Amino acid sequence: MPEPREDESKTVLIVGDGVGSILRLRELLTRQGCLVLQVSSKQEALDVLAIGRTELVVLDVGSYVALQQRADRLTAVNRLTRVIGASFDLSEVYQTFAAEVGRLVHYDRIGLVLRDDSGHGLKALKLATDQPITGEPECVCALGGGTGIEWVMSQRRPYIEPDLAESRQFVEDEALLKAGIRSFVRLPLIVNGKAIGVLCLDSVTPSCYGEQERDLLVPLSEQLAIAIEHGRLFQEINRLAMTDELTGLFNHRHFYSQLEQEFNRTLRYGHPLSLIMLDIDLFKQYNDLNGHLAGDEALRLIAALLRNSTRGVDIVARYGGDEFGIILPETDLQQAWVQAERIRFAMERNISGEQRASGGERLTASLGVACFGPDMRQVEDLVRAADQALYRSKAAGGNQTSVA
Repeated sequence: MPEPREDESKTVLIVGDGVGSILRLRELLTRQGCLVLQVSSKQEALDVLAIGRTELVVLDVGSYVALQQRADRLTAVNRLTRVIGASFDLSEVYQTFAAEVGRLVHYDRIGLVLRDDSGHGLKALKLATDQPITGEPECVCALGGGTGIEWVMSQRRPYIEPDLAESRQFVEDEALLKAGIRSFVRLPLIVNGKAIGVLCLDSVTPSCYGEQERDLLVPLSEQLAIAIEHGRLFQEINRLAMTDELTGLFNHRHFYSQLEQEFNRTLRYGHPLSLIMLDIDLFKQYNDLNGHLAGDEALRLIAALLRNSTRGVDIVARYGGDEFGIILPETDLQQAWVQAERIRFAMERNISGEQRASGGERLTASLGVACFGPDMRQVEDLVRAADQALYRSKAAGGNQTSVA
């Protein structure tokens, strides 16, 4: 008998007539690239073996399926654990998770519902094996009171719906059925005894999920919950490392990190880049007169005003003390001057009357504007030019904008 070539699929012979177990085994073996044959008796199996048409015979279908699924589950958990240990990028974890689940359990769509950053609301994410996560709540499940999500999170246990055509328990079930979904499974994501979200698998096939699928998914959902919590902690640490605690703006270190990136981009592509440096007039006197708590509140108000007075692409930072820096990508000197004047007028108009300097006048700001020039070789050159313009504004009496 000729040896089978390495590129040929293996032929597996199943002996038995148990419909459920054999269907599951066929699915498992087909996923592994095997050609599956089935006979109903041992004699038929011997006849097939005699002519050399198979490499493996399975007699105890139920035990083989259970062992194979256990091995697949352990393999998936190990792969997911390696990704979690090597990466804090939740998008990568989610893509890997969707792929590993797809190897074990069929789904037509898969998603997550997670507590949002406030801890009071929920957000839904659609997962895919070949693209980053997307926030599409309507594509996963409904949110709010009386939903399956609420039930799973409050009860902290899985819920399986075998057929929505026959039973609809939750408020979103009718919408799911209209969308073509016939069965689904929901599993809680639990960290330290607290439900942080729900894993959702939907299928257009009735009775797609049962206890067997639930048991396959539970260890994976436990790993996913740990990964989500670790990812959130990592993101929070990163946020704290780049954020000024008092104002919520970027801090001095992140300001220079971002300015370096924009400066290098300008050197490479020749795009305009401008910088505004802003200093609050007479702020020391204001602190001496009103106290540091009032000074902190004034800084918070000014930080909010700067956020609301700039574009989404602009980078606003607390440079230090009562000085702020605003990086303006793709902005020439004239545009930057207009932006600086807009900020100065906004301070005059919007800072509360309670925020007054030593002589009773409103808090105002002096601003210096500089744009990247051909003689600039490093970020310090741009900062120095903006600072010099700022000093001219302060020397002239404050509450004005000067251009380098």
